[in-house]
Amino acid sequence: MIAYKYKIYRSKRNKKLARMLTTASYIWNHALALQKRYYSIYGKYISSNRMQKHIAKLRKNNEYWQELNSQTVQEISQRLDKAYKDFFKKIHKRPPKFKSRYRFKSIVFKQSGYKLEDNKVIINKIGTFKFHKSRNYGDISNIRIKRDAVGDYWLIVTSPERIEGKVYQKTRKGALVGFDFGLKTFLTGSDESSFESPLFYREMETEIKKQHRILSKKKRGSKNRTKARKNLARTYRKLDFKRTDYQWKLAHQLCSNYNFIALETLNIKAMQKLWGKKISDLSFSSFLVILKQVADKYGTQIQQIDKWFPSSKTCNVCGTINKDLTLKDRVWTCKHCGTKLDRDLNASKNILRQGYVEFLSSGNSELVQLAMLEESESPGL
Repeated sequence: MIAYKYKIYRSKRNKKLARMLTTASYIWNHALALQKRYYSIYGKYISSNRMQKHIAKLRKNNEYWQELNSQTVQEISQRLDKAYKDFFKKIHKRPPKFKSRYRFKSIVFKQSGYKLEDNKVIINKIGTFKFHKSRNYGDISNIRIKRDAVGDYWLIVTSPERIEGKVYQKTRKGALVGFDFGLKTFLTGSDESSFESPLFYREMETEIKKQHRILSKKKRGSKNRTKARKNLARTYRKLDFKRTDYQWKLAHQLCSNYNFIALETLNIKAMQKLWGKKISDLSFSSFLVILKQVADKYGTQIQQIDKWFPSSKTCNVCGTINKDLTLKDRVWTCKHCGTKLDRDLNASKNILRQGYVEFLSSGNSELVQLAMLEESESPGL
């Protein structure tokens, strides 16, 4: 499945979308209250099908609820059911909670209740809304109307397949590389290339703190507080846009230059405990998701090595493991062969070699042929 996101133009009609989200929040809260009350009395959980049937009966006698499509109402019940199941499986630490009309962010239309015509989405019983159609979409599985913290509305079209558009070509053919993730240098390549850490939060931290101070001084419930809250959300959105734009451009640059990219598998949560918001600012996890999407377009293979492979402690020349290496040691000398090693560059070369080995052992014949044809063009293997 692939999702296409479009911004809905601002209009007075968007108040109708806000009303739909308000209705959805009432249904969510009603279903959640039923679950809590039923569990407190009987000690059992209401199944999704039973909850959907009950909500459907209530909807027949509620004109306000009937503004939402029946499948949209079903999806709200299914969403609540999934939230509870994720809590029982300990995927989430807390059970689902009640949401005000301002905190309920999205509704889903499945097979009915809407129609897409060029750059317009027609929602039954509500009206027509124009959106910025920046690219085409394929067969539609469902659509989602989403409201962000600023108050803007977005149309998300989910499709089972990608539309064939621009043909992506590589600037360098047959190149293989390994990358080591770092705090000072975002990526260090085995071919001695490097990309600096894009600390966008640090750049905008002064402005964010200013907006927080302004918000804290406004009276709760006032219009000025609402304006201040939206200004703060707009600042965070700008930060997110800058970071995402950088990551997409870097992903295209890497995938156009390399046929094979080896990366380490990181424990992000453990790293956040050590370095805090700097890890969140670098946002390596979201970059990895983007890189894999772009690699699929270019035909680039992404290989993540084993999580416990000691890439920094292993000498890339003789393979000796330096167990005494600490995080402070940025340059070290191998005791066995005497080679002076840069920590990040050495790690990237080991990541390439280990990724190449795991790449070949995957059993994919096409990958093996690619490796045999292009091995001579990547040094250090």
